[in-house]
Amino acid sequence: MAGYFNTITEDNKFALNKPADADVVYYSELNEWFTCNAFRSFSLKYVVNQCIHYKVGNKEHSVASGNFLLACKQPHVKAYFDSRPIVKSICIDICPATVAEAFTIISAKQDHNFDNYLDRYFSYPEFFEAVYPVQSSSFGQKLNELVGHIREGDASQLINREWFLDLTEKIIYHEYGNYLALNGLNSIKAETKKELLRRLNQGKQFIDDNFLGINEINEVAVACNLSEFHFFRSFRQAYNITPYQYILNKRLDCALKLIQKGGMSITDISFQCNFPDLFTFSKAFKRRYGVSPSHMR
Repeated sequence: MAGYFNTITEDNKFALNKPADADVVYYSELNEWFTCNAFRSFSLKYVVNQCIHYKVGNKEHSVASGNFLLACKQPHVKAYFDSRPIVKSICIDICPATVAEAFTIISAKQDHNFDNYLDRYFSYPEFFEAVYPVQSSSFGQKLNELVGHIREGDASQLINREWFLDLTEKIIYHEYGNYLALNGLNSIKAETKKELLRRLNQGKQFIDDNFLGINEINEVAVACNLSEFHFFRSFRQAYNITPYQYILNKRLDCALKLIQKGGMSITDISFQCNFPDLFTFSKAFKRRYGVSPSHMR
């Protein structure tokens, strides 16, 4: 075992000892792999290139390039792929004690109230497993920085105990949003809530990627395989905002950046951000930011 960082290749993939409940980063370049012990610790699986499949119970998660999967320590989780192009991935194992320590530090701050939920929420099987695009997470920059150091060959110099604590803190904040969203959904069964939140997250990501071109909420509902009313009602319950208001906020944020950047008229910006006319845009902008677009410029 070489400190906090290890590289896995076809030559050593069966010989390398992977202890449970340890803070370790594994970077792998492999053509094929199969294991039944993918989540020996609290784990973050980031796929840099190609795709890896994980099976948690009856649920399969396909993690494609540029995405990651979070999951708690639990038995009998399969991970597998068979690919002619080399599959490059990063597995970050975090000891549950590290999660507990990070939670202690965070909850000690007077400006945060987590109601001691992590004792329950970060334990199998209540933790919410989901696939996320790396750029959508608060720690995406940290993961991309790690990839850069791996390519430069000095990742072992980057990773230390503080690196794990910082990442764990960011994960806790990330998952707290899922915790609140799950509690907001009106469903009795935990698995039903999780599946519904997975679909809502898909819809939310669809909005993030296409908010300038979406004309009807039903487009988003279809993208996440829900009826329009079910999507609207559940989205509002989970995120405490309607889909329309979420799309509107994304467009206004985009408009603000364009105004600050300069080079476009206010009228052009309003149409670029898919507002029907300048009056509607100006009214929504002032309601959100307190000043008119022209005054902001």
